[in-house]
This record gives sequence, structure tokens and C-alpha cells, in this order.
Amino acid sequence: MSIKLNMEVMELIHFFWQSSVDREKLSDLYINTIAGHPTMKPVYKDGLFTHETVRRALSAISNKERFHPECVAEGRFWNNTMWAVEDMKLMNAMMQPLKIMNLSELEGELEGDFEVVILPMHLDEYILKGNTLMINFFCIEGDKEGSPLKMEDVLLKEWIKSKLAAA
Repeated sequence: MSIKLNMEVMELIHFFWQSSVDREKLSDLYINTIAGHPTMKPVYKDGLFTHETVRRALSAISNKERFHPECVAEGRFWNNTMWAVEDMKLMNAMMQPLKIMNLSELEGELEGDFEVVILPMHLDEYILKGNTLMINFFCIEGDKEGSPLKMEDVLLKEWIKSKLAAA
């Protein structure tokens, strides 16, 4: 039994945010790496929120262009990503504990193998598919003071445990 924490897309998007703050232009290939990452596929919804949506939003931010969302989910993703770029102190304060979070202590309390994926999503707080829990980074509650991360006013590890127990 194991619980794996997957932060691959968050590492990519964190670099994107930092590069945007530093006014560095990222290539379309890098943006497509984020949008086309396999762990992003379950986030895409019925043609309303797609690989192309993510690519367009990130490209607009990288190129400092206006963005015209075609749906609520697209607008939310762009807005959340802009918020991240504008408040890197908070993003860094939230990323640090996520990078070192160890879920192995939950292994004895749950049965089965699980994957917890932190993603920059849109409207959903989380998606539970089989034994994979995808958490919307933008719904995690954190602050610059170093308080423990939470979801729905519950400590993040406890929240994760409750969702995985329901899987």
C-alpha cells in the first residue's frame, strides 16, 4: 500500500509563474508541456475547458496580452493564474509545504494504493477518479504566515485522508 504525491504540473506552473513575474518569455513548447501533461487530461471538460484553453490562457499571460474567456471555467483558470503571478509570496508560501508534504503516515490508515495530484484547475475543488485524487491548487487555503495548509477549513492531510477513504 502506498500514497504517491504528484506535483509535476505544479512544479512546471510554478516556474511559469516565476518567469512571468520576472518578465521572461517562455516558449510555446513549454506552455504546451503544461497544457498537454497527462495528469491535466481529467481536468478537461466536454470541450469547454481543454488543452487549448490552458495554452491560450498561459500564452496570454506570458505575452502580456488581453484574454477573452469563452466560458466560466476558462475565465476562472486565467483569473487564478493571474492571481498567482501577482502574489508570488503567497504562492511560494503554499508551494513550499506542498513540496515537502509526506503522505506516508496515512498509508496505515487507508487500504490500497493512491495517487494525490495537485493541479492548477478551474471550477472543481477536486476530482476523485478511482484511486487518484486531483486537488485544485487554487482551492487550498494558505497564507504568508506559514499556517498549515487547509481545504474546506480542515488540515490538508486530514482532508486528503477523508477523500481517499471514500475512494
